[in-house]
Amino acid sequence: MRRQDIRLLALARQGDSAARCEAGRRYLLGVDGFPQHTASGLDHLNRVDAALRAQAARIIAESLALEELVALQQEDALARAAADGSAAAQVKLGAWLVLRRGRVEEGVRWVDRAAAAGHEAARQAVAALRRPDAEEPMAAFLQVLAEAGVLDATPLALLAARQARAEGDLRQLAASLRIVLALRAPVEAEIAELLAAAVQMAEARGRPLLGLPVEAIELALELRSHRGDRDAAHALGRALCGIACGVLAPEALAGGQNMRKGVALLLRAADAGCDAAWMQLYRVHGDHRLSVANPQMARFCLEKSALAGDTEAQRKLGALMLRAATTLADTEAAITWLHQAAAKDDAHALALLHSLVLPLPGDDAAAEAAIERVREDDPWVALRMALARHYGLTKLEALCVDPADGLRPWGLVVGRNPFISQIRLSAARAIPALDEAALDALRRAAAFYAHAQREAPLFEGDLRRRTRRLRRAFERHGVAEAMFFAQASATTLEALRLGSKWAFRAREPLQSALAD
Repeated sequence: MRRQDIRLLALARQGDSAARCEAGRRYLLGVDGFPQHTASGLDHLNRVDAALRAQAARIIAESLALEELVALQQEDALARAAADGSAAAQVKLGAWLVLRRGRVEEGVRWVDRAAAAGHEAARQAVAALRRPDAEEPMAAFLQVLAEAGVLDATPLALLAARQARAEGDLRQLAASLRIVLALRAPVEAEIAELLAAAVQMAEARGRPLLGLPVEAIELALELRSHRGDRDAAHALGRALCGIACGVLAPEALAGGQNMRKGVALLLRAADAGCDAAWMQLYRVHGDHRLSVANPQMARFCLEKSALAGDTEAQRKLGALMLRAATTLADTEAAITWLHQAAAKDDAHALALLHSLVLPLPGDDAAAEAAIERVREDDPWVALRMALARHYGLTKLEALCVDPADGLRPWGLVVGRNPFISQIRLSAARAIPALDEAALDALRRAAAFYAHAQREAPLFEGDLRRRTRRLRRAFERHGVAEAMFFAQASATTLEALRLGSKWAFRAREPLQSALAD
């Protein structure tokens, strides 16, 4: 460094504002014996006295490219220099307002001011922006300024897109990406990431993507999928399978259908943790009209979706399992899924659970009052009455059920009746709880019988003794049996135990539960 340069730097460090302006300029441009060092230049220029701040702002605005000014958060200096009459700053400020802020009229006014001051590139840029036959006027506008050395068009448009994404501004993100693509930038890593982000944002907000070419979106989603982006794989997989992504139609994301490739992408997304893809795979594999139809794969995907907590999947899986049930274990597994769906207010699942409970007449409040009257002198009978009322038990079931053994998270299993020799009458039956009150009653009964397990057989006796105690309690308190015990034939009870027969009886709610 020359002696005069050392003297200038010393003055700047001592606080001389004029020296700071000159040293800052040289650092920013890397001229007159100073190495280019942007941070040092900005440090000197940002510490000048008030009297020279406008000059310092002009130096910053005229020395740095627009993309550097934005990246270094020097927009205030750019605005000050433009207001101070710097044509170069006016062009840069106008371009940034048009590109990033969406303030087209205000931006064009700044560029017009620069053109009026004799800035030739500004004049040409405004002419390009206002040309009526321009396919993408903003791209032409930036291209003129880029050729004049005012800015670097593609990095600047990408910078605008990154900022729009960070701020969650979908409209501006899409506009910036349109400009990037109009500048003939290849769809590579960063552009692909921004395009995929725009797709995700549009789907989440229920807004369309306007003006972005389908070919670029499809290529971007495919590139992101190969890099392990599960959301991109999910979006492209749906589009290739003809499934809309929210308000985004399949043709907005892909040039045409490709079922096998779409299924592969959906499977990749599902395996990466995108649970919604399992249900979409179930529908695709379960459609016999499609080339990828596969009933076994459809069932697998439905089970995965149900395990992930999807209410519709839980309901449909429960309905299918209940329809095919041939054993008590099959029925219990089916009710488990239906109970989980019903707990999330799925009306179809609740209707199927209702179809497994025999109806009882009478008012619930009146029944509860009768139970309380009996409870005062015979709690054993009262507990059986409560279970019968909540679970629609027949008289035989009510007298023989073991609440402690039959308790399930979803309801009650009435075990095989040891007092009945006919298999069709004595077989076990699974009965779901239709509300929380039913589960509470069962838990209380199970706790009571578990605590008094040794006493129960001796105290309650055999079926004849239990029947006699029940009859006396009903007579003593004036209770009608029809309010507590369901009337059902052996055929009806068998239909509630066997899936194919139950499906015939409950065909309407079953069809509704399985409908898409």
